[in-house]
Amino acid sequence: MQGSMLTLNPPRHCPAFSAGARKGPRPTVRSARLAVRVRATQAADAYISPSSRTAATELQALERFSEIVPDVLLSQTLQSVEAPKAATSSRGVLAGILSSPSSFGRYKFAVEQARHYDRAAQASSPAEAASLRVDKALVNVGSMFLENVSGRVSTEVDPRAHDSEEALVARGQSLIRLYEEVGVSRDRVVLRIPATWAGIRAAAALEAEGIATHLVLVYGFTQGAAAAQAGVSVIQPNVGAVADWYKRHPGVIKNPKGPREAALAVADEYGESVNPGLVLVETLYHYVKRFHPKTRIMASGLRTKAEALRLAGCDYLVVGPRVLEALAAAATLEGYNDGLRADEDEAPGELAPALTPAAAQAHDFSDQETATLDRALFEDRLGLAARELLREGVARLIGDAERLEAYFLNLAGGQE
Repeated sequence: MQGSMLTLNPPRHCPAFSAGARKGPRPTVRSARLAVRVRATQAADAYISPSSRTAATELQALERFSEIVPDVLLSQTLQSVEAPKAATSSRGVLAGILSSPSSFGRYKFAVEQARHYDRAAQASSPAEAASLRVDKALVNVGSMFLENVSGRVSTEVDPRAHDSEEALVARGQSLIRLYEEVGVSRDRVVLRIPATWAGIRAAAALEAEGIATHLVLVYGFTQGAAAAQAGVSVIQPNVGAVADWYKRHPGVIKNPKGPREAALAVADEYGESVNPGLVLVETLYHYVKRFHPKTRIMASGLRTKAEALRLAGCDYLVVGPRVLEALAAAATLEGYNDGLRADEDEAPGELAPALTPAAAQAHDFSDQETATLDRALFEDRLGLAARELLREGVARLIGDAERLEAYFLNLAGGQE
């Protein structure tokens, strides 16, 4: 980034992922998906005249309105990232650690140590012992990640409990106890739960205990509205997955409040026809800012810089390396005047936030959209896209869980 110093600043938008500053040196981390916030700053007291300012990048401009969450592996080169802010400990991350021949040795040891967790010997069955060992592995790895991040670690609750509120609450509480055993307080942890009805109600119960929750597999407004009504800290809709579903089902109305299919071929200002994934994020942002301001929106599955810019102002934007590079490489002439030209119509102008609390207050919601949701209404209004994608997403997470648990089950059954 040109003309600026890169620093890691505390998050402005999402307290669910923030925590107190960590003291001491930061060891090198080479695995796990991380939420990293990069912010370009200039000396607060230094006045820079408009004619002297250098061109900003679109990444710098976007960061004025949203927390940027690079969706990358730490083993990849992060040229413009100084320090991670948050991390994820999930079964997918554990599988990546175990499948690596040498790169993740430090974390692989933490997983191996969990296989010998003494409390697992008191389990009522080999399957229960294996499950507890997996949770211990998640906590071991998550605790190590916290040595390198300033915020929280999002830790996955067993997705096989997706249809049982009681089981999800119990597994979430168990994870918190495991963290406390190794000296990590609950304010450094946020629990990652699928956005089923049981998951949403379990999140409500955990939030009531002061445990922050992070709802994933969100593909429809009904899921997000129910989660916000439950007091969930973070809701993560997936733009790309929703858009892909509608591409596979071209006869389905993409935006019930917008033009019908005959008009959807008209490109918007970003050069694309209506993107139902973006519409979902915009609608959920307006809903939570107006009715449930505690809740934050984390938009994921962003595949182009146009999509990221379209959502400027959203609390969190999860973007991959390709989109990050495109944003960082795109210069703007925001505040720039070289004194040599008067016509700057061809130059990128100042980026304005597309999503704002003020716009949320003006957004029109129907009585149906603002209704309090119970299970019957949730199931009735979930919608075909969200229903199918949620089912597929849960099945994918369960597959990850079962493949991973086999590694721990052998030891639990004495078959090594």
